[in-house]
Amino acid sequence: MENILWIVLAHYILDYPLQSDFLAQTKGKNWYSLFVHSMIYGLGIALVLKFMGAFALWKAFVLASSHYVIDYKKAHAKNKTKALTCYLYIDQALHVTLNLLMLFL
Repeated sequence: MENILWIVLAHYILDYPLQSDFLAQTKGKNWYSLFVHSMIYGLGIALVLKFMGAFALWKAFVLASSHYVIDYKKAHAKNKTKALTCYLYIDQALHVTLNLLMLFL
């Protein structure tokens, strides 16, 4: 249970406070900004997994690449109202679910 709490905490720290305003504002328009955000996030979660003894290189790749795809889809949604509401919840649920899968695989 403790590891689950650390993963969820790491998710919210890496996906919000460690994402600068610049990255938050440009990741939907600039592939490099989205890439940087995804790498910070994916490698940050991978580091937490390392401390828990659950690290594997393929997990870092899955975390960073899935973060890129999920955030890209949300950022390029046609319905901007849904992107900031419904799609945001889906985005967060997918990220946390993938993080927990990486913990237990």
